Amino acid sequence: MPPGLCLLRLVGAFKRILVLLGGVFFLSLSGAQSDAVAIAAGQGYVEAITVDSEKRTLKVSGWVAPQNANVFVTNILIKVAGSEIYRGRFERSERPDVVKATGRNDWLWSGFQVVVTIPSNVANGPSDFKLQARLGSGQIFEVPVPDALKTIDLRAPNSPGTWQLIALCLAVALPAFVVILSLVNDGIARPWKSYFGISVFLSFLLLVGAGWTGSSFGLALKGSPFIAHGALPWLGNDREIRSDEWEVLTPLAISQASHLPAFPVVNRLLGADGQNMMVIGMTGVPVAHLSSVAKPATWGFFLFDLRKALAWYWWLPFFACFGALWLVLIQTFNLEWRTAAGLALMGTASPYSVVFSGWPAYTVFFATAAVHAWQNILQRNHLWHASLFGLLLGWALAGFALVLYPSWQIKLTYLLVPVALAWVWNERRRLNFGVSQWLALAVATLVAVAILGSWWLAAHDAVAAIRSTVYPGGRSLEVGGDIDPWFLIKGWLSPATIYATSDIIAPSDAGSFLFLLWAAVPAIVVRSVALRKVDPVIAALLAVTGLILAFAFIGFDPQIARFSLLGYTTSYRIDLTLGIAQIFVLAWLMAPTHQTLGYQSTPWKSSFATFSILVMVHIAWLFGKLPVAISQMIPPSYALMTFAAIGLASYALLAQRHVWVICICLVWTLGASLPFNPLGVATNQLVASDELRKEISAIDHNSPSPAVAVIGERAWAVALPGAGIHVVNSVFYYPQKSLWAVLDPEHRYALVHNRYHRLVLTLQTQPGTTHSIESPRLDEVRVNLDPERFDFRLLGAKAVLLTPAEGKKLRGNRGLTLQKATGQWELFRILP
Repeated sequence: MPPGLCLLRLVGAFKRILVLLGGVFFLSLSGAQSDAVAIAAGQGYVEAITVDSEKRTLKVSGWVAPQNANVFVTNILIKVAGSEIYRGRFERSERPDVVKATGRNDWLWSGFQVVVTIPSNVANGPSDFKLQARLGSGQIFEVPVPDALKTIDLRAPNSPGTWQLIALCLAVALPAFVVILSLVNDGIARPWKSYFGISVFLSFLLLVGAGWTGSSFGLALKGSPFIAHGALPWLGNDREIRSDEWEVLTPLAISQASHLPAFPVVNRLLGADGQNMMVIGMTGVPVAHLSSVAKPATWGFFLFDLRKALAWYWWLPFFACFGALWLVLIQTFNLEWRTAAGLALMGTASPYSVVFSGWPAYTVFFATAAVHAWQNILQRNHLWHASLFGLLLGWALAGFALVLYPSWQIKLTYLLVPVALAWVWNERRRLNFGVSQWLALAVATLVAVAILGSWWLAAHDAVAAIRSTVYPGGRSLEVGGDIDPWFLIKGWLSPATIYATSDIIAPSDAGSFLFLLWAAVPAIVVRSVALRKVDPVIAALLAVTGLILAFAFIGFDPQIARFSLLGYTTSYRIDLTLGIAQIFVLAWLMAPTHQTLGYQSTPWKSSFATFSILVMVHIAWLFGKLPVAISQMIPPSYALMTFAAIGLASYALLAQRHVWVICICLVWTLGASLPFNPLGVATNQLVASDELRKEISAIDHNSPSPAVAVIGERAWAVALPGAGIHVVNSVFYYPQKSLWAVLDPEHRYALVHNRYHRLVLTLQTQPGTTHSIESPRLDEVRVNLDPERFDFRLLGAKAVLLTPAEGKKLRGNRGLTLQKATGQWELFRILP
């Protein structure tokens, strides 16, 4: 190669090397400048991180702000274990403290909070945590995290197992599958009704076997740090409004199983005097007594472990009501089985039934089971067949009586007795009235008398005590006439109102049925004119509905109210009777024998459309009558949807588009009810910690379960009896005589504490006295104890259990000595 060419090539190579080095230098410089920009892009600080392993969520809060006032923080970026798990928006809040500390007035709106879901691919255990902020200009900067928060601990959530999830899916799918299969193969002769009934029963068994429940008892478990349990929450939120369920019936039922011996008539874990468990109504609690034969919801406690027992306790009211109502609709109105199933589901899953934890459904179950038995008695020729249904009739009547809630029982009796008698009149030529029927009625009478008689022998003293109380024994006579004009539309508002918080209406009062009386009455008139007769069944339904509405909206004379027994019920509990009455009315309108022709012509359609518009106008007027606090819960878009749904359902009912009616009502009903229920696997144990048990036992070795007074924490007082620990303040259906004899010896506060109540003990300085007694709610009695001067021996307890914060107040009480102190609870010994 010539020397000149070689030299040129060397110079070119040298130039390229210089260019490359210059580029590297430039890039490094620009990178340094970029880092400087990133550091200067903004400031912030992570202040708190909360990990919820059960819900698999991460809550992060702090403050973050841009350095330059002309850009904004648009996104938060979160990295866990090196993987980005979130990039998106966040909640902002004012931070005047940041403004004061930095002198940046433009950083007032710098507070942030974000809740993110932790992906399943993030492993459990300790993980590194980092947070960045992104500006609208695209710059990203690191937000400092304190050393204590740089590592978060993810724990494996306690969630249902695979087989439990499979059981849940099958329980939902089986009945739906049978219905779909029957529709697809409608022309093929198959016993679809029997298949459907079997599928519903299997669904019940699957839910019980897997331990699923919709109970809100988790509220009691979450608040008790010393209680071990195996509950597995999965979906939804516990409902505090169901306090009668999670704070009363469920814990009392569990305490019966924990008692030694189990299932006593008088539970000695509750109060100084114990509590007679025979007077607990609704589903009742398990008691080793003949009357428990008529309390089927409690049978699971005698047959299974605690988890399956609680699942049985929860689901039986719903499934039993659906089955009994379904059979009665088919039998009374000769209804097609799928139509009957849709109507039965409307009643069983109504918001009214769901917010009351299934107890309305349980009451309807017994009432309709009695009607079903009555109908079968009159249809049977065989002596033994009739006698078996007589056995069912007596059992159902006894179970109906032991619900012990007159507001539902009296009104349902008013409804179902006339309907059953009207059905007998219609079917009189096909029924039997012979020896078999008389024998069946005799069997029914003997069964009912035996069950209720045995119950009375064990419960009459407690019943007498309840009858002498201010509430509910001394409740004044109700004359009605106090229902608001908008009452009949509140069921259509339930999807919004049962989830809202308001002092004017609780979810238990907001839940109701989807009433369509505006269209049902003209539809009945049209059908009756076409049939050229007045059917006794529909006449009975209209008469009872009119009576109940008159009591609610107009009111009765006190003598009439007393004579009719409606005065012993509250007008605010008419929903159940009206709802079941409407289901029967719809069944009558949809019955094959009451279908009329000619409704598809243009004049009929125009008339129905015009009437439906008038109904919608009336509904709009009722909306105008809503209290402001309730109307504010209803978005305008939801109000328009309600107008349209009621108008369409009214048109469909008049035009005999019965599938439309059922579909609209079921979508509205299930849309309101299903999300209200928490869903999870019930607890399989309720055990107090060894530490707490040891310290309580050390206080009194002579007692297997020394009595404990729980201060302040209602959840502790609820959960401890279920773990076998004796508490002096619990739920009492009648007052504890020995307690009030020492706390109120002169009976000055008898009107306050002589009632059904939850007894709550609190610490509060009492000038001039050692304690005070008050009733902040109808079903609560609160005793305020002076922490330094009250003599805790008066409570009949041996120990006092409370939080460390409250325990500090008792340090000066000479009648107490600290037995054990932990970070979550303290136990004091009451000195003799």
